[in-house]
Amino acid sequence: MPIIGKIIRVNELPPIGERETNAIYQVATPGSLSYTDYAVDENGDLKTHAVVDGTIPLELADSHVSISNADLLAEGIASQAQYNLNTREKLAEKLEIPLTDGNALDYPKIIGLNDNGNVAKLPAGDLGKNMMNANLSNSSARTHTLNASFSINTLGNPYVLSGLPNKNSDTANFQKVVVQNTSGLNAILDSKNLLLEMPNQMTEIERSAWKTKMNGGWSTDTMSVAVISPPIVDKTDRPFWINLKGANLNLPSTSFKVELCTQDSVSADTATVVATIPGSQVQLYTNGIDLTFYYNFKNIPAGEYKIRLWNGVAWYLTSFTIRVVTQIQRIALNNIVWEQKIYNNAVSPAITQAGAAVSYSSDSNVKALADDSSFIAARKTNQLIGADEDFYMSVEITGKTATISGPNGFGTMTHFVGLVNAANGVDLLNQTVANVRLVQSYWYPMGKIFPDNSAEAVTTAEPTYALNATFIRRGGSWTVIVNFNNKTVTYTKTGYTGPVAFGMYNMNTMGNTGVSANIVELYKL
Repeated sequence: MPIIGKIIRVNELPPIGERETNAIYQVATPGSLSYTDYAVDENGDLKTHAVVDGTIPLELADSHVSISNADLLAEGIASQAQYNLNTREKLAEKLEIPLTDGNALDYPKIIGLNDNGNVAKLPAGDLGKNMMNANLSNSSARTHTLNASFSINTLGNPYVLSGLPNKNSDTANFQKVVVQNTSGLNAILDSKNLLLEMPNQMTEIERSAWKTKMNGGWSTDTMSVAVISPPIVDKTDRPFWINLKGANLNLPSTSFKVELCTQDSVSADTATVVATIPGSQVQLYTNGIDLTFYYNFKNIPAGEYKIRLWNGVAWYLTSFTIRVVTQIQRIALNNIVWEQKIYNNAVSPAITQAGAAVSYSSDSNVKALADDSSFIAARKTNQLIGADEDFYMSVEITGKTATISGPNGFGTMTHFVGLVNAANGVDLLNQTVANVRLVQSYWYPMGKIFPDNSAEAVTTAEPTYALNATFIRRGGSWTVIVNFNNKTVTYTKTGYTGPVAFGMYNMNTMGNTGVSANIVELYKL
């Protein structure tokens, strides 16, 4: 038992290194006449706990035994020494504040905490395994490398990638596009390859619609030219108007070309161009049937030339040619002689012919008007073209329509205007070898106009009409063209090569009808 010696009265307990041993320090309580005794043994240990507010011990010593907490006793801590040891062990388990920058390779563990406050070591590699639960952002550049496949299944939910830089003005450096296969695999390829392959993924209808849109809404269907009219021009110093008739000729006004090419040109892509028609000399139409241009052929060598067209998407080279000659062999039309035959040899002021014109109107004095399919008038000229001679003839036809009843109410009376075998005498029947048929119908449309034996017609329900017809013979090939009300119908056939006259043949009708024809131009090819 240590011996405590002298008593020392102080206002506050001196620090440990300054205290006397074997002494009792009486420390005055501020504001009071009472003192608190503190005993210091020969070793300098404080034998009585110094307490502030009765809660926090100021000093600990292994020899102090003042454990009375039931929880501590239950843990086996029954002395100050055990408490101190336990405290040191707990402190040894605490983490120090890190001062070193590390990496997952050198520091492969992290601390995890459960809901009960228990902790455990976790692999650092588990970090970011559920990054989809986090709003990720970075404040400096980052690079992410996938060393294996990476998939995102949106399950039909929106997947948005926004805020990318706009590179519309830098297409030279941004030629790649992102594409996806049927398995959802994303990849990049050159944008031009995508465009080149795209038509192969479309139906024919889709391709046609796409081409038309790419061409500014203008038709990109395959162009065709059935007629070049006139098919022959000369080298006189004057412009010739050339009309092309065909299909899909509604070329875009801002990106078209019309060119003359050599006759031996085979491919539209490789054709040899002789002359380009200035755009200011080309008249475009939206009907798709017509294209007209004028050109002075004085500097074009004599010969035959094909015409090449560009519709903004593709080239087209005509199979027909236009012939350039030194002088056109025009057929005089002022010395025509007519033959006629009228039903019952009647004379009628409504049935006439003179010069290059011939006319018919219904006349009950010739025969009672009836839809009886009988011919009541036939006229033909003298020979205009010899055998085996090629020619071009342009004819204007005008007429008036009338509703007919016909046998049992379904008659169709016909007028024929066209070319005739010049060697034959005139008779009351259709003697034409190539013609335009003008049919009076039972009901609307009251007039149907056919080029020769074509099943396709131009029609009218108006009481009067005017049309243009063209007849072309090259060898044994005939082309008959009817152009009416912005529609063109073309018919071709092979046949007659003998001498040619011009004629008109008219059937009787119940209605009051009329037909007139006038030869506008005729020349040899």
